[in-house]
Amino acid sequence: MPNTAEILVDTFRRPCVTGFPLKLLVIKNNMLNQIAWEQMMFLGNPQFACELQPIDFALAAEAMGGIGYSVTRPEDVNGVLDAAFAAEGPVIIEAVVDAYEPMLPPRMPNEYRKNMRTALRETPGRKEIEANLAREPLKTMMG
Repeated sequence: MPNTAEILVDTFRRPCVTGFPLKLLVIKNNMLNQIAWEQMMFLGNPQFACELQPIDFALAAEAMGGIGYSVTRPEDVNGVLDAAFAAEGPVIIEAVVDAYEPMLPPRMPNEYRKNMRTALRETPGRKEIEANLAREPLKTMMG
């Protein structure tokens, strides 16, 4: 049985061979973001060992015979999406986002709020996370 990496690569490579117009959006922050926020919010632990080595997903798409786009600015999103959906073959769109942008539920329960404050004391990127949490609408969730 192939390993996970082979399965993931084949998910895009096969449409490149067949011409199937698959469109994939990769939200790239070089981090296991869901795991990091679970560590902090649910467990109250500092974020630990969630960083990933950067991968150029747009370049990887091209290496497999597809089309790759990378978008880093919000104002470029519409143009990149238009180009991707107009393309004939498979496309990967790499959307580079802030690793410290909170991934929070619409309402943060009191227990999660308490855990988050405890975890942030020792979490890398604390200042960036706190700055992002201070922005609306998140400001009202943190109390």
